[in-house]
Amino acid sequence: MRHLSSLALLLVTALMLASCSGVPGGGCISNCSSGGTISLVLTATPPSPSSQLSIQAFTATITGISVTPSSGSSVPVALTNSSYVAEFNRVTSDSTLLASNVSVPGGSYTAMVVAFSAPRVTFCSQPNPGVAGCATGTLTSVTGNAGSVTIATNLSISDNQLTGLVLNANLGTALTQNGQTITGVDLTAANALSASTLPSSSNDLTSGQLAHLDDIMGLVTSVSGSTVTLRTSTRGSVTATANSSTVYDCAAANSSCVVSNQIAVMDGILNSDGTITMTLFQPIIASVDWIEGVVATVPNSVSNQLTVVATDAVAATSNSVISGRLNLGDQIVVTLAGSVVPFAIVDKGLGQTLPVNTFNGSTSVSTINPGMTVAFPVTSYTAQSGATPGSTTTTTFVLRFTRVTTTMATPSLPDFSTTGSDFPPFFGISLNQQMRTTNGRLSVDGANGLTSIPVDNTISASALYLGPTALPQFAAQSVRAH
Repeated sequence: MRHLSSLALLLVTALMLASCSGVPGGGCISNCSSGGTISLVLTATPPSPSSQLSIQAFTATITGISVTPSSGSSVPVALTNSSYVAEFNRVTSDSTLLASNVSVPGGSYTAMVVAFSAPRVTFCSQPNPGVAGCATGTLTSVTGNAGSVTIATNLSISDNQLTGLVLNANLGTALTQNGQTITGVDLTAANALSASTLPSSSNDLTSGQLAHLDDIMGLVTSVSGSTVTLRTSTRGSVTATANSSTVYDCAAANSSCVVSNQIAVMDGILNSDGTITMTLFQPIIASVDWIEGVVATVPNSVSNQLTVVATDAVAATSNSVISGRLNLGDQIVVTLAGSVVPFAIVDKGLGQTLPVNTFNGSTSVSTINPGMTVAFPVTSYTAQSGATPGSTTTTTFVLRFTRVTTTMATPSLPDFSTTGSDFPPFFGISLNQQMRTTNGRLSVDGANGLTSIPVDNTISASALYLGPTALPQFAAQSVRAH
């Protein structure tokens, strides 16, 4: 009996230990925390339109994020790219994925720590209202210091559940200015970074949805049934799954246009289970070196040149001339030359309602305007050196979505009106501008719907800027009220 009692004691002890740490090869018995998961997106609040700033790109490399529990050591949050280059202008209207389904222990967390390097703002001035383009000699960059920010949180991670979070950068708080000139950038300034849970308090999402993830451009690296993975240039890979409502903006109008090793753009929705539903897919071109940027100057129709500020890119899968040499925020002088291919528009399903315009089908840089966002293939590239812009040659341009901040004038559908005098000065816009929307292809954040946005409220839109010959000049795909 004494031996049996000893054996029973050993069994009880083993079971008590297993209840804390789990049984090898089996599950936890009791008093265990299996942990939860985190998905994290990035957004930004723009400077007030009254600041009259002309920002072409605002970038920083996010080098790490961790969350701090109420007791114990901090927990790192693995990002979609270990050196995640954020372009904050982009996320004034859209959201980009920072972390996806990262496992963390369950419990309470009191802080988030964000480490970053290389903050940089590329901007210009234009003191003459209604004059398009950066004033001569004013296109430049200001850099800030690397650092880290600790954000107080009141976060509870539940076992076996996903928690959606948003990291927001307040750009106006991070910048100092003198007139239209930016004099400094400091992401450690008080309240420059903040964090909150998803979904936002006001949006057009339905139950089970956390955030829009629109306008993801990259290289298709994997196609498995209805699931597609795009690899972006600086923000890692995003995997999304199509459903019966997914729009395929291609000739076949179905999933047959999804092919590996092509550059494409997709829209998605981050769901409460951490998955991403692909709402739109549009192929662009087979793998090449591909640069996207904001047009900063009035194009020269004699030299066929214009200056853009790089805001995104996709490197060719082999023999790339831009990989490791192009940084977001770089200035590039682009020459249109060779066998010019007629320009096109990556309209992401807005083609059915796009106004007549002179850009589509053009072969002349005269149809390109400051403030437009264009993308183009390149086969050679000279990198920016100091204040000397980089340079390249292309045979065509495609129109992409511009991020623009202004104020709401008339919140109506399908066309809404924005305040022209609140546009960034380098657009050269002084009169109020209509923006067209397309039913079923509009994302709204910061309000329950577009018509709920108050007059004079600051808004940021992701829109095709078609130029002054089009009526209206803008076609919006996403709008965020701030």
